[in-house]
Amino acid sequence: MKWNLESVTEEARKYSSITEFKYGSSGAYKWAVRHDFIKEVTDFMFMVTDPKELLNKIKGELGSAARDAKVAKDITDNVSDFYVPTEHDPEQISAGTYLDFEAQMYDQSAEERSDRALDHIQALQKYGTSEQVKEAWDLYLKYQTGEWKIEKGCDTGIYVAGKETGRLK
Repeated sequence: MKWNLESVTEEARKYSSITEFKYGSSGAYKWAVRHDFIKEVTDFMFMVTDPKELLNKIKGELGSAARDAKVAKDITDNVSDFYVPTEHDPEQISAGTYLDFEAQMYDQSAEERSDRALDHIQALQKYGTSEQVKEAWDLYLKYQTGEWKIEKGCDTGIYVAGKETGRLK
């Protein structure tokens, strides 16, 4: 048989692991490896379908997203006068830019984690019960409205104006 991406993808769907695919259809497997499509045709094998595991992943992603969003907000809210850039002081401009960059990195991380949580919610809609889906959407709403509580002892590790901002509460 002459393999192509479509036929190899269809063949891979018959298996639940890469090892099964490799030994169950070695020709399709070798074609996928040779043409660098192995990851693409086997990605579905790594999907999480257990609703409890999906809920745990959603909680983890949203908890991390809330923490990262809080750190980004702390950075921008707690900037001292020393870090306010002036037109003619390159050191202060550099320090302000660095803090802006730090805040943006945490903000971007929060967005990415929130997006991953949405991906898990989408999977949960396929495999979970209506109660589990409702719980997941409630968690997401709690995150989006800022009602998510950051656990005590969650150290930001961020230093602003030369002093530690402390632990999140």
